[in-house]
Amino acid sequence: MHAFSVVTLGIFVAGYSTARWDLVTRLYELAIFAWDHGVVTRTAKGFAILSVFFFLFILPIERIAAQETDLHPRTADGGISAREQLKRRGSF
Repeated sequence: MHAFSVVTLGIFVAGYSTARWDLVTRLYELAIFAWDHGVVTRTAKGFAILSVFFFLFILPIERIAAQETDLHPRTADGGISAREQLKRRGSF
């Protein structure tokens, strides 16, 4: 390698490792800040509330919809298209 290439590579590696280290330390500081200000606790409470809402409201509605679908199935070959209906009425 030429001398210029070695210096360029060295500068790149030094800059890359410095940037990575800066990101890691900022992430660490952010985690400490979030813990000190109760972000983790509020997130856990929000997750618990949304989970309860899902289990109390969304799942029963999904079960009712599944039961109704089983009671009144649609057959793919039994229906006629909208175009065919219009042709039969003479509107097309």
